[in-house]
Amino acid sequence: MPIIKPVFTATSTITGDVTVATATSVAPTPARFTAIVTAPMVVGLTTTVPAGSFIDENGTALTVLPTLASNSYATVYVNGVVQPTSAYILLPTDLALDDDVTVGAPVTLEIVTHTATSTSTPTSTLAVTTVIST
Repeated sequence: MPIIKPVFTATSTITGDVTVATATSVAPTPARFTAIVTAPMVVGLTTTVPAGSFIDENGTALTVLPTLASNSYATVYVNGVVQPTSAYILLPTDLALDDDVTVGAPVTLEIVTHTATSTSTPTSTLAVTTVIST
């Protein structure tokens, strides 16, 4: 005599939605470095300020200038006046200005780095209905 086996069929239906709310904040972090132009820095129509001439906001001397990242930008001020980006070249070793700057003038390098933070919160209204039939 053959074995009798039950046969079941299960069908599941999923209904509802999943929504996601995302909050993003961007925070700028500025860093400022200042140097005073000395006579040896001015050669012809170029002023080159070595990295070691800059001090940070705590008065600590730098050894290298910061490198710009994709989420940062630099602004250079000479005697308090913003300079166009075409007027200087920023390297880790020095800041080269495309002009002769007056001896004794302050040069300020400001680097602003942006940090983005995102938080996502999902909300689900999913429901599963399963029907088992024989």
